Amino acid sequence: MIEVKGLYKEFDGKTVLRDINIKFKPGECSLIIGASGSGKTVLLKNLVGLYEPEKGDILYGEHNFTRMPLKEKKLFRREMGMLFQESALFDFATVQENVMFPMDFFTDWSFEEKLERVNFCLKRVNLENVNHLYPSQISGGMQKRVGIARAIALNPKYLFCDEPNSGLDPTTSIVIDRLIQEITKEYQITTVINTHDMNSVMEIGDHIGFIHKGELVWEGNNKEIMDSDCQPLNDFVFANNLARQLKKNASV
Repeated sequence: MIEVKGLYKEFDGKTVLRDINIKFKPGECSLIIGASGSGKTVLLKNLVGLYEPEKGDILYGEHNFTRMPLKEKKLFRREMGMLFQESALFDFATVQENVMFPMDFFTDWSFEEKLERVNFCLKRVNLENVNHLYPSQISGGMQKRVGIARAIALNPKYLFCDEPNSGLDPTTSIVIDRLIQEITKEYQITTVINTHDMNSVMEIGDHIGFIHKGELVWEGNNKEIMDSDCQPLNDFVFANNLARQLKKNASV
């Protein structure tokens, strides 16, 4: 479990996150939603240690990540997997080399051991016989799946996804959502997803936190979100549903 306690983050004297308190549990897809500039990406970057908060604590089980020495943090990141918004695959490396990268960096496994793990992870995301292709030779959806394979390469306890459906069509987005959900439940991973995609919210939102102007103003699940009496959340949901309907009508 991840627990955030009293988290504050500032940039140039401006408070971007204010008194964030939230828990993320194993085996659940926890989604952080909010408008652009609300602070959800800043929260995710604090969780993985890319930003340091001005105040507050981030606990991974009994480990206080916020107060860890830098060297210890680097070792602890071995337990984290990250799926980036644009997949962030290395263009100059093959699919196999991309998935193998964290193993090269964090383990002393033999090449045969790493290759076995690569093949297992690719098979788990329904990608086989693509080891020697380059990212430019596969579709955007396949690139996302390679990104997921790389994220789970070290069998992480924690998985962080930044806008995993960015740039994908609705059908492929559903495939990616369900794959993340399956892996989360199968391996009891604590998964945190930063998104503005209401389809993802309704499809896999076991736990949802809504951030508005740097504050966590609502928590619930995908069955409760439509009955919320939180006006900023209702405005956000309505705006997203309206935009999706207009986009759908424009394509007809």
